[in-house]
Amino acid sequence: MIAVSIKNATLILKGREVLSNIDVDLFEGEHLTILGGHEADLLLAMTAGIIPPSSGAIQIFGKDALKYRQHLSSLISYLPPNPYIPTMLKLREYVELSCRVKEVTRAKQKELVNSILESLELKKFSDYKIGQLSESERRMAALASVLVTKNKLLLLTRPFENLSFNHRELIAEYLKKSSKDGVTCILTSNTFDHLTETDKVAIMNNGKLVAQGILKDLVKIMLDEQHLVIKVLDTKAAMGKLSKFPTIKKIGLGRNGIIKIWLKDFNNDASTTIELLFSLNLGVKQISIERLNVVEACKQIYRKIIHEET
Repeated sequence: MIAVSIKNATLILKGREVLSNIDVDLFEGEHLTILGGHEADLLLAMTAGIIPPSSGAIQIFGKDALKYRQHLSSLISYLPPNPYIPTMLKLREYVELSCRVKEVTRAKQKELVNSILESLELKKFSDYKIGQLSESERRMAALASVLVTKNKLLLLTRPFENLSFNHRELIAEYLKKSSKDGVTCILTSNTFDHLTETDKVAIMNNGKLVAQGILKDLVKIMLDEQHLVIKVLDTKAAMGKLSKFPTIKKIGLGRNGIIKIWLKDFNNDASTTIELLFSLNLGVKQISIERLNVVEACKQIYRKIIHEET
């Protein structure tokens, strides 16, 4: 079943179109990471029903997000960009408050609160006032208050922001487990952390989703992921000769005599190029075939898109 369906959604604020013709389809249990700063955060707020779209349609679990907002609120957990965290409340009281807002029964409340505090390794802070916690711990408290009710759709604004390494790993593991349990998640991010654990990635720029899909597919479509890596004795001489190879599209120079070579058609040109490399007396000491790390590739895609669109 499609959990989130956004069709041709546009958002106009103060007379300016800030989101334009957004289309997203996400199945139950899928995990989407949106890169794109403030615009991505606005898209999440619009999906959560906090800001209604100026035009277009948003459906959550097959129901119109505006028409059935009250009903759907019991299925959605939303983390805003700057959640209010009452520093004088104890951590447990703060998380319990979320349960009461969602009208969780008292019998179920204790079980849910204990479960989330244990999962996020916050139980030892249960009786601490939130103002006594570190910045990362306060951020985890905000996440605990959102995640405690185990809703079917998580809409999380920059959940990894201001977290310690250990806390980032805990949240990533929690979201991974939730996905296996059928929970759908859309999160925004200003970093490239944990992209390998997301099902889909979307990139926003100038109010538009300019790229979206499975990360590995985006890499294949937008970048040459396979390339040759050679190590030579004289990089200057080798670069001069390589620049004349008809099969080579791009050359990159690394450290310690490393040269990276991208081909026009890797599948058809690789073997011919390798033979030439050994036959032209370039002083080749080592040759290998490598692939771009998908996270590094996503960084390149993002920078390429932002550069081309500005």
